[in-house]
Amino acid sequence: MLNIRKMLSLTIAAAVISSGAIVPRLAAATPDSGTNVTFAVTAGTFAAAPVSGADSLKLAGQQFAISVVGNSSMVPAKHGRNWAIFNSLTMKGTVYSQLVPGTAIPIASKAVTLQQTAGATADKFTCTFPVKVLGIALTVTANITLPGGTMVKPLIRPFPSVTLDPTNATVTYANTTAATVLAVQTGTLTATAQ
Repeated sequence: MLNIRKMLSLTIAAAVISSGAIVPRLAAATPDSGTNVTFAVTAGTFAAAPVSGADSLKLAGQQFAISVVGNSSMVPAKHGRNWAIFNSLTMKGTVYSQLVPGTAIPIASKAVTLQQTAGATADKFTCTFPVKVLGIALTVTANITLPGGTMVKPLIRPFPSVTLDPTNATVTYANTTAATVLAVQTGTLTATAQ
């Protein structure tokens, strides 16, 4: 009976010690520890002609750059089996317009909504935000189709860079009376941990 108690005590002590040693290592290795992830489009250029709409800001054929930052510990506002929506991310960037040639126009928003969907054949990355461009209040929505498997899960995590072109990326800007859809001619979307 004494030997059984000693063995039971040693087993419990070993379990407590080993679980205490493993937990800190696992916690440090998980991506949920609060890492900022930057989703950035670099070397972006809109196609020369709009897909639809009047393009009143004359952005067609012009360059742009944008970055959206979220934290890997963010909890989705809504989610399903293979999709998630995150609110209140931050964005900054620049656009160029034929209305003011050669001038970088800064844009920023602290009210970005990001929706990600992980699919078998394609992943979807949709970013929507309010912004002012040349004093005009707009809602901008970027829709990007990524190769299936680019996102392991629809969470705020890094993923490999994707080349953008008119077949997989559009940007819509709208005010209360009109909307313009522009295809992305060139660019690269990256998602990197900071």
